[in-house]
Amino acid sequence: MLKAMNQSPLPDVLPVEAARGDARHQDVGAAVFAVVPQRRAPLGKRVFWQVVLFLASSRLGLKLLKKLRGR
Repeated sequence: MLKAMNQSPLPDVLPVEAARGDARHQDVGAAVFAVVPQRRAPLGKRVFWQVVLFLASSRLGLKLLKKLRGR
């Protein structure tokens, strides 16, 4: 048991090695995406977004997009 209530068996400050974390807990996303090729978006979806972004680049296009959306 503790000798007094204010004495803790743990140190107040953790060692620096504890703050760095474990080497097994690393983000491997970059390594996975380097090996697994990304699927290309379908042609229809690419054309759709090209048109939407082109329309959004002008005031008249934005008005048309808002009207088509129902606002």
